Amino acid sequence: MKRLFLLVFLAAALAVSTVYVFSEDKPQGNSDSSQEVVVKGQLKIKIDAEMPDIGIKTDTNEVAQSIVTTEEGFLSISPEDVKDVKASLPDKISAERADYHANLSFLEVQPIFKITPKMASIDIDKWNFKVTDSTGGTVFLQKGEGRLPSVISWDGIDRDGRIMKMGSPYWYVLTYMDKAGNPGSVRRETPKEVTAIKYHKDNKLYIEVSSKVIFEEKRKERLTDNGKLILSEIQDYIKMSNTFPTAIQVYSDDKGISADQIRTLEKLFSEQMKVPKEFFRMEPLIDNSVPKNYRIIFIING
Repeated sequence: MKRLFLLVFLAAALAVSTVYVFSEDKPQGNSDSSQEVVVKGQLKIKIDAEMPDIGIKTDTNEVAQSIVTTEEGFLSISPEDVKDVKASLPDKISAERADYHANLSFLEVQPIFKITPKMASIDIDKWNFKVTDSTGGTVFLQKGEGRLPSVISWDGIDRDGRIMKMGSPYWYVLTYMDKAGNPGSVRRETPKEVTAIKYHKDNKLYIEVSSKVIFEEKRKERLTDNGKLILSEIQDYIKMSNTFPTAIQVYSDDKGISADQIRTLEKLFSEQMKVPKEFFRMEPLIDNSVPKNYRIIFIING
């Protein structure tokens, strides 16, 4: 009876107005519990659905039989067949190393924003997708006419080709107008803040981490507990590359603080990785951006 009522209600709603539904895809990496978006414009319908209980049964005898069949196939190969198989193999096998770190939950990965517009029977005239920072300035803008793309995203790179600032809030808003002149919008109400991110540029792996995540607020040369975990995982990426020197840039409001933090990093990396300090090319830098972007950048060769 409830299903019949819901179907009748939906049919009546669709008869008088078109429907636009948007969803924001949750990115991998850094967990973000805030996924609140606000939709304005056409009629909005909230549907609560329960996932069916799907039971999967496996016949163990069937699985065992497939293994036996495979083994019998190998055992039946004659020496001549083995030679043919060997001859068909390539002389060299090249593959990228696995980029998998089960404990690494602090690093954000691209894209930063990703929304999937689900369009019903509505004709879009024009639209634009805009990302703004804490100053209200536009750091990314995408415009279009007609049908919306199946996916709209932002990879965290601003108009000047620079990665987003660590620990700084960002919002997005998607506005559109249909051919009848009716406006609509989808915006993120709560900001997205990224404190650590990894991305590739110029065939190198970049890892940027906010200084406040790595170092204590009062004793700026001391590592936080989370900072130790992040640095441990970053060492894995450096070992996986096995190409030195690794460049490390430390941004602060004072080169003295940056130098103290560099000494902490040098001691930690050389002792834990059992390599000389010369394997790391560390540079203290002053950040003059607005808002401030105190961070550590690890540039790992591919």
